[in-house]
Amino acid sequence: MSENIDRRKFLAGVGTVSSVAVAGCSGEEDPVEESGADGNGSDADGDGQDQLNAGQLQLIQNPRATLDPIGISGGINAWMSSQVHEQPFTYADGTAPVESMLVDEYTVSDDYLTYTFTFKEGVSFHNGRELTASDAVYSWRRLAESENNRNNQDRIVRGPMSVAHETNEDGETVPGSLALEAVDEYTVEMTLEEPFQNTLGNLADLRFTVIPEGIVGDIEGYDGEVPYDEWSTERLTGTGPFQFVRWDPGNEIVVERFDDYRGSVANIDGIRWQILEDPNARYTRAVNEQNVDIFNMPRSQFDPALLEVDQEIDEDRSQGTYGPVGGETLNYGETSLPRTQYLIFNTLRVEEPARKAIAYIVNQEQITETAVRGQGEPAYFLTPPSAFPGGASNYRQTAQEDYPYGYAESDLDAARQVMEEAGYTADDPYETTLQFPSDRQASEWGEIANLLRDQAEAVHIDLEIEQAPIATLTNRAIEGDITIYAVWNELSWLEADSMLRFAYPNEFAWSRWGAEAEYEYDQLSDAAQRATDAWGRYEENRVPSEDAQETRDDAYLEIERANWADMTMLPLWHPVEELYWYDWVEGLEMHGSQRRPQLNEISLNR
Repeated sequence: MSENIDRRKFLAGVGTVSSVAVAGCSGEEDPVEESGADGNGSDADGDGQDQLNAGQLQLIQNPRATLDPIGISGGINAWMSSQVHEQPFTYADGTAPVESMLVDEYTVSDDYLTYTFTFKEGVSFHNGRELTASDAVYSWRRLAESENNRNNQDRIVRGPMSVAHETNEDGETVPGSLALEAVDEYTVEMTLEEPFQNTLGNLADLRFTVIPEGIVGDIEGYDGEVPYDEWSTERLTGTGPFQFVRWDPGNEIVVERFDDYRGSVANIDGIRWQILEDPNARYTRAVNEQNVDIFNMPRSQFDPALLEVDQEIDEDRSQGTYGPVGGETLNYGETSLPRTQYLIFNTLRVEEPARKAIAYIVNQEQITETAVRGQGEPAYFLTPPSAFPGGASNYRQTAQEDYPYGYAESDLDAARQVMEEAGYTADDPYETTLQFPSDRQASEWGEIANLLRDQAEAVHIDLEIEQAPIATLTNRAIEGDITIYAVWNELSWLEADSMLRFAYPNEFAWSRWGAEAEYEYDQLSDAAQRATDAWGRYEENRVPSEDAQETRDDAYLEIERANWADMTMLPLWHPVEELYWYDWVEGLEMHGSQRRPQLNEISLNR
């Protein structure tokens, strides 16, 4: 596998941002960068319900760093972006498999390198122009070449899916060198450097949004029709069911119905996202003033006794009711997110007996019910249930049958035995440190850290707790200067390799698994050797075929079990996405794990 990545590139996938989701924006968004984004959600026109447009959906979100689709920090909950922008493929209703969105049909060459996409005819941009193949080539070049891509270029070059291209002496993409060609008005030919089984899933990412060719001049060969700052804040142009109206960074984002949409024209007049950062203030506005139609609830306000789930839509999502809250019983929806919260052990600085003892004392069920207040699912694998081989049901069955450190229990006796066999006692305990971010999920991590510290003391481990900003801890992890690091990671596409590409012995892994052997295969532990061999089998089967998929699935399970054996990463919980909405919002069904839906099918009956 020729992924040209380094440890700093791991920043894009692991624990760099918060996982607290809010309606219209998840914690995957980077901290706001725009001046004037004070997050107070004030509305110069007033927020009273009597002043709201009855046909306009009201949502809330955190401040956004950018609305340019190539610069968004993630696609799962970039709700506003998915109303305005569209890409070649999509996860309809947020569930697999991918379906065509802008593409009418496609073919793949026998060597799985060349994809030929025929785009739909008659797709209209919001400015009235028809979408053509040249628009797609321009848009994808921006993702690879533009300085506004906010380091997302690895979605198209030098990442798991890499379009063939040339690089300069600094390792940057040579402008215009991507193997992308508009072969006719509606057909694009794309050639990869090597096969990648999830190419279509990658093209479902919102960063592959198609915008009008030449509308901004941030890549070579284009002067731009409007300045970038004007386009990105006032004149965003897409093909979605809603068209952009305005973005006031400290106040609101507004879109309105696009009457020339090729699909189902929206039932509502538009959508307004009120920008409000404080989760308790969002909650107060939603339930007391009731001028918010769909929202999230902060963990501190969630009361499990008020929840009743009465509809299982599929393995990963359900619906029910919650309340009463503020005199109203709310509709409730839940879906598992393709995300895992876990501890990374630096294997060069934390001895194996201590790693295993901590795994024994961890009770994932207890963590989920206490620190997470039931708003998650216990994690025993690094791979989230939605991408686990055999699906969510196989995940749970395999974990219950095979997890070696005690399923849904804390095994203090086993932990103590491991430490005593290593020579540690109550009078001479093992000393180590757990680090977690002070600015991301500090409450949850702090509660977990305190729980582990108390339990660790009973098994001869003196566990120190250290907090620091996530940027500080991330830089330390890159340099190998961590011991036990509390992080999270999210799938970039719906398969286990998205999570496990940093979970086998390799020089980029923050766990430093195998580093003591300098990654020489004949010096690795048995488990590390199994994981390394399994990743090799994966690399030899990166094509979209059933046989290759079966081989990859076996390799994924081998890597997970090898990680158990040497305990380099300890899974804790998989977060869930929860939405609450009032009865006057009609036609909303809880989305699946991959993306929140377009909102053109819902109606409002206030």
